[in-house]
Amino acid sequence: MSEIVTDSDLIKYVEQAKADALHSFNFLKETGTLSATWTYHITHKIPGQDKLLNIRFPWPWERSRDPVVSIDTFSEKKDHILHESRIDADTVIHAHTPYLAAWSLAQINFPILYVAAQRYLLAREIPNHLDRTRSVLSIISERLDQHPELAPPPALLESNGGANIWGKGIIGTSQLVLLIEEAARFQSLAEQVGGAKEYTPGALEVQWKRTGLVEKAKQYSGRFIADLLKQKAA
Repeated sequence: MSEIVTDSDLIKYVEQAKADALHSFNFLKETGTLSATWTYHITHKIPGQDKLLNIRFPWPWERSRDPVVSIDTFSEKKDHILHESRIDADTVIHAHTPYLAAWSLAQINFPILYVAAQRYLLAREIPNHLDRTRSVLSIISERLDQHPELAPPPALLESNGGANIWGKGIIGTSQLVLLIEEAARFQSLAEQVGGAKEYTPGALEVQWKRTGLVEKAKQYSGRFIADLLKQKAA
């Protein structure tokens, strides 16, 4: 969506964002990605304006099925994760999904070992937000400061709760919710037959080439490109 320049443009933008949110909510609910509480809240930075669009979907026991829409002043939300430019995101979704919630409850980081999710992500794991007295922004900014060799994570598990996942656009970020939850589900099922393993030689390069991320991966010297180069050498 392009930069907003008039009030009528803003109204149209919000209506389109609401339609995108409803479409995303429906496919996440219908695919069983969301937990039974249907916890799914969107925060989206409106381009060209100091505005933060919030879209909250009702709990299943609420009689109204209409999402609640509100707008905040972005600059006043100083602890919001979207102030961290290094994550390159304009949308954050807070969702409770069954298998990511299980990793959150276990209080361990989630390694991404499922190619359908990994091909869209440079990060190889999602951290767990253990110190809930600190903001998501504080936790992620500290991680990026301390580990510039690692690609920015696409999410932060909410210890003993759900997850915050960020990306570009409402639909695009919702697709990440689906893929990352699917990875958590399949990796949990794999525990019954020996556990999910690391990628075989060349697999990372094949996946990243499909989405144009292989060159970007080489910006990072941590586990990401190191694994890829190690596999090539083997």
